[in-house]
Amino acid sequence: MYRFQIGLIAAAVLLASTVAIVFGVTSKLKASGVEEAEAQASRSASVYQQMSRLEGLDFANVASKYAAREAMPKVFDAEDETERRKAAFIQAESIQKMLDGESRRAAIVALLDKSGKVVARDLNANAMFGEDLSGKDVVKSALGGKASRDVWILGGRTTRIAVAPIVGPSGTVGAVLMGYVLSHQEARKLSQMVGAEIGLFHQGKMQTSSFVTAEGKEDGNKTQAMTAVLFSGDKLAEQALSTDKPTAVQKIELDGARYAAVAAPATGNLGDTTAGFAVLVPLTAASSLVAATSGKIWLLGLLGLLAVIFTAGLTARRFVRPLDQIEVGVAEIINGNIDFTFKPVGPDFEGLSNGLNVMLARLLGRDDPDEDQVEEEEGTKWKAEQMVIDESEGLPSGVDAQELAQESEAAYYPRLYNEYVTALRNAGVRADGVSVQAFTAKLRLTEGGLKRKWKCRMVRFSMAASGEKIVFRAVKIA
Repeated sequence: MYRFQIGLIAAAVLLASTVAIVFGVTSKLKASGVEEAEAQASRSASVYQQMSRLEGLDFANVASKYAAREAMPKVFDAEDETERRKAAFIQAESIQKMLDGESRRAAIVALLDKSGKVVARDLNANAMFGEDLSGKDVVKSALGGKASRDVWILGGRTTRIAVAPIVGPSGTVGAVLMGYVLSHQEARKLSQMVGAEIGLFHQGKMQTSSFVTAEGKEDGNKTQAMTAVLFSGDKLAEQALSTDKPTAVQKIELDGARYAAVAAPATGNLGDTTAGFAVLVPLTAASSLVAATSGKIWLLGLLGLLAVIFTAGLTARRFVRPLDQIEVGVAEIINGNIDFTFKPVGPDFEGLSNGLNVMLARLLGRDDPDEDQVEEEEGTKWKAEQMVIDESEGLPSGVDAQELAQESEAAYYPRLYNEYVTALRNAGVRADGVSVQAFTAKLRLTEGGLKRKWKCRMVRFSMAASGEKIVFRAVKIA
């Protein structure tokens, strides 16, 4: 019963502490969670715009780096059109190989002449040959001597384009065009960098998002659901593009989940003004609750720890410590102290202590102990601990080991007992309480210990008496 009470006390403390903390912080959790999600959405939108601007500069610089290669102007030195197209194709493929080495392979690399027409592109030199791109602002800028970037629909997919001028001795002779498709993989990388889900839109529809399914693929349902959120109702996308700045934080529902959302225009594009993005932060995100609840969780943890310590202390006091005391007594008896008496060690083990005392008394031929008087005054009767045993290894002088080994136990122990009692009386020492059982038990326990210690077949004793000094000397028998 006591064991159950200890467990119930610990459980009650933990339960009461948990309930008190939950009720105390619930209201604050809800408010702080929404505030944190809204703040995170605003921060993520700002971070993404800055990253997009820097990425645009880097993209234009990469295009400029390859356009500035020594071999590029030589492409346009060839007067024969076939040779010029061949040289342009070789350079486009060469650029792709170098981009592969940098782990940033492009969706398209093409060379344009100074009139803005495609001379050749990678993969297939004939795919876009002669296509006139001079009407594009980004191409005009490059042919005017300045690298820049934009967003196009290329091959039915939204593609980021960078165009850089190829400059020869006589001035701009052409341009290098590079393009990267806005993909789900890129959206995932951006999402991890800004700490929010991201959706990319262009020309009035969603292009891709960072949402993934359980299989790790793009969640097309959520990507399409974002179209209704951004282009219907409050028309967040239209708000962002018309004002050329991020919208205020809005609470939206997407595929059954609520988010704090911000829409903003893409930055760094030269001519296109229809591209933008949206960042979404779950209103129930666990990360938004950690800061507000950390103090309360520590408090709960401390109370739980105190309850566990308290319970452990009670358990040790009531059960473990008494068992340790009983174990010490058993060890004493094993080591030869057959006079040991088990003291009462607690209400749960009182019966066990008394039972052990009774068992020991009956094995040794003593009277059953009185349950109310287990402690006897010192010196009232003989104790086995008074027997002096010499456990040093070696054959005592005048002792025949083989003769001892051949003596039967039925004769050996009674003989030693009679010799011991006689020696006590001769020395004038009281022999009250000396019983054959106690005397034999003492010798047997000591013999067993020495046999294990010496690893021998048998151990016997010879007694030597000199006045009041009586010593039992151990004899090793291999």
